[in-house]
Amino acid sequence: MLDCDGFVPPPASIGSPSLGCYLAWLLPRLHLSTASIYLDLMNSASAEKETLYPVPLGTSPLQLAGIIQQIIQAEINGRLCLSAEQGRQWNLYFQVGRIVWASGGDHRFRRWHRVLRQLNISPASIQIRERILPAQWEHLVLTVMLKRQRIQKHDAIAAIETNIIEVLFDILQAAPYINQIACNIVHKTIGDSPVTILGTPDEFISKARLLLKEWQATGLANYSPNLAPVPISQEAIRKKLSPQLYVDLATTLTGKLSIRDLAASKRQSLIELSRFLEPYASDRLLAFQPIADIPAPTPVQGLGDRSKPSHPTSAPLSASPREARSDPSPGPLVICVDDSPQVGYILEQVLMPLGYQVLTMQDPVEALSTIMRRKPDLIFLDLIMPVVNGYELCSQIRRVSALKRTPVVILTGNDGVIDRVRAKMVGATDFMGKPVIPDKVLEVLQQHLAYEPMVMNPTTSSSLAAV
Repeated sequence: MLDCDGFVPPPASIGSPSLGCYLAWLLPRLHLSTASIYLDLMNSASAEKETLYPVPLGTSPLQLAGIIQQIIQAEINGRLCLSAEQGRQWNLYFQVGRIVWASGGDHRFRRWHRVLRQLNISPASIQIRERILPAQWEHLVLTVMLKRQRIQKHDAIAAIETNIIEVLFDILQAAPYINQIACNIVHKTIGDSPVTILGTPDEFISKARLLLKEWQATGLANYSPNLAPVPISQEAIRKKLSPQLYVDLATTLTGKLSIRDLAASKRQSLIELSRFLEPYASDRLLAFQPIADIPAPTPVQGLGDRSKPSHPTSAPLSASPREARSDPSPGPLVICVDDSPQVGYILEQVLMPLGYQVLTMQDPVEALSTIMRRKPDLIFLDLIMPVVNGYELCSQIRRVSALKRTPVVILTGNDGVIDRVRAKMVGATDFMGKPVIPDKVLEVLQQHLAYEPMVMNPTTSSSLAAV
């Protein structure tokens, strides 16, 4: 049984309920037809077809969790698709009664980027070849990377668990607005899994419910973590903070990163960051606005990780980076070499929704060969890095004939005249101070690249009622 505050178990007389017994107890309380739903479920198991179950608006997170848990634990393989108002959908994939992957929601691709960041993988190093993406393509990418030993099994398990719990958190928070569950039951597995068995629905739902309770305790219960915080009054915030903290806050709370994005970029937990933001929200110094998801990956011709040659047991690798960019849809390729992961993360989240391709690297030695191979349209170089600094790397770049005209922008926290002169002497095109400010980044790109950024419509995310 799901162990959550306020959850009322079925009568003891039912004992350890089967799916049918549980639905017979629960569904009348949700004003649903017990007999028809249970019969439909059994028929769908044998016919391998999708069955739709209406869910009354206002269903509590605990009621919804109970339905999800019992359907999945029927020891079957398949998919649950949960639909909410405004067209939002989430998918839970399960094998032998255990959840193996989850996707959907407002920010499917932002979430995928956070999964890769958790694994210390640059999203731009992953290229999709299939023109029609399989439903669980993210899961397949992780499988390929695991087979090629790009990631370790325990890291894959942690990343998949983080992904599943985040999706379940969003489902439970949106429970009052979910109006339908579609159950697609099949008798075969969904494909290779990086791990044979993951957690039970009870494990994952309990963790998601606990995280939701902690989120509600911070005072941000009426907001989704997929919303982006933005200051209402810069001056009022300035008066409350030290100059250094104000600069850090002003350069990150730009309305372009969600609360989850910010937590990932700062390597903080969602709850830690929410506790920091809550006082400013309570004082009406912050607003929360919906932001668009980043674009889906542009398929080239295959699926996988470009870093190593393909193996017979793995999905094929992509075409070369230059060939991949022959497709007119991808925008300019921007490479950022900076030993701070936060700088690279911010650039990805700001530029990718506008159509730019972004590759971030922290090792300057490795970066030089990548730059020579990828031939980017613009390069950001951190000035102070271990082993090789930005001046030395810029000088090496300018020795490559194909890169002599590529814009190179030096990043530094010391915006002095001497540094500017030296940057020009080694062939740098421009100079940009730190901390990285999104508007300044866009200004630099518009100055040096002839590219009209994509205009992304905001998502339908909105403030959610307390659950």
